[in-house]
Amino acid sequence: MSLGLKIYLANAKRAGARALQEQQAHGDTAQKRLARPAGQLVWLHVSNPEETSPVQELIRALAAERGDISFLVTTSEDTQVDLPFQDSCDQPCLHLPAPPDTPQQVAEFLDHWRPIIAVWAGSTLRPALLAGTQGRNIPLIMVDARCRARIDGRKRWKTGMIMALLAMFDHILVGKTEVVRRLIRQGAIPSRTEACGLLEEGATTLFCDDRDRDEMAAILAARPVWLAVKTADGEGPIVATAHRAASRLSHRLLLIISPMDSASGDALAESLTNDGWLVAQRSKGQEPDEHIQIFIADTPDELGLWLRLAPVCFIGNSLIKGGKGCSPFEASALGSAILHGPFVESYRTGYARLDTAGAAREVRDAAHLATNLQELLAPDIAAAMAHAGWAISTSGAEAVDHTVGLILQTLAKTEER
Repeated sequence: MSLGLKIYLANAKRAGARALQEQQAHGDTAQKRLARPAGQLVWLHVSNPEETSPVQELIRALAAERGDISFLVTTSEDTQVDLPFQDSCDQPCLHLPAPPDTPQQVAEFLDHWRPIIAVWAGSTLRPALLAGTQGRNIPLIMVDARCRARIDGRKRWKTGMIMALLAMFDHILVGKTEVVRRLIRQGAIPSRTEACGLLEEGATTLFCDDRDRDEMAAILAARPVWLAVKTADGEGPIVATAHRAASRLSHRLLLIISPMDSASGDALAESLTNDGWLVAQRSKGQEPDEHIQIFIADTPDELGLWLRLAPVCFIGNSLIKGGKGCSPFEASALGSAILHGPFVESYRTGYARLDTAGAAREVRDAAHLATNLQELLAPDIAAAMAHAGWAISTSGAEAVDHTVGLILQTLAKTEER
């Protein structure tokens, strides 16, 4: 153990003693207010905000392989999480802040939760938490590392301290080869460090019944189609305005709107009808015949169908201030050119990758949306964007598969012991 780490832990121990006195004065800790699920528990720590979506994808994939495990997700104090991790799977999946980084509170945390494995998403490190985990022989795997390592909450730290912490990991999986080199220079063990690509939320392809797709494709009869998905309140009129402008150049153009809240379909249909649009609703058994201008896809669990039918997709919850965005990777995995607004805070890293690759474009308002939509109605342009997005989604899926395989292999070895 490095001298810097020894000094850090000694100082943290003194801080922990004071904190425990305060806890005893005010009652139990936050961790013990939640009951631990029975059986094997996989603990995932989200060290950076951009890791929240990839961790959801990882949980989904792990749950599909192992129905007998539960999950605990911890996040740093400054990581704002708007995504419900429980939605990732049907198995128990709890979320709470990580314990304060003191040996006493880390020990209390580990005593209560007793994880079988620790998956550390990102390269921001918490020394006491890592040292306490390794001290109990809990396997440590770092995944989705995107940059060089640093200490959580500290701008300055000793080089030897980073080296000692990186050496605690049994495996380190990073996004790019240059990050491998940076981490090895910081002290990661070369034989345990590899590049396998970045994890991406939504890398799993959405289901679609081929019979439904064939039937709907026959109804559309080669009409040009574009899709607005997961639209939030107030975005319907913006999308409709863009559709009106684009329809001047493509009079048979059909807009399919799949709102974020399927229960809002009736109100959306009424509003659009009052504005003079010819509207049909999926939830009422209506079909988008040749006279329909806007089709409301307000039935749950059919997004995979609509994404397969539309070559261009606007992803909502992103045009009105206060929106946080929605995952772009469900659309990119199914070969759709993507348009989105500027308010995508929960998925900023993913959108940045797609924008940079030419697979997605940011739009500011209805006029900007209409201008880009008109350009993307040219099949060759939309196809080029879709191919770029598909390439990124494919690499994300491969990274998820590789990571899941390594975690499952480590779990099996741990269970044998």
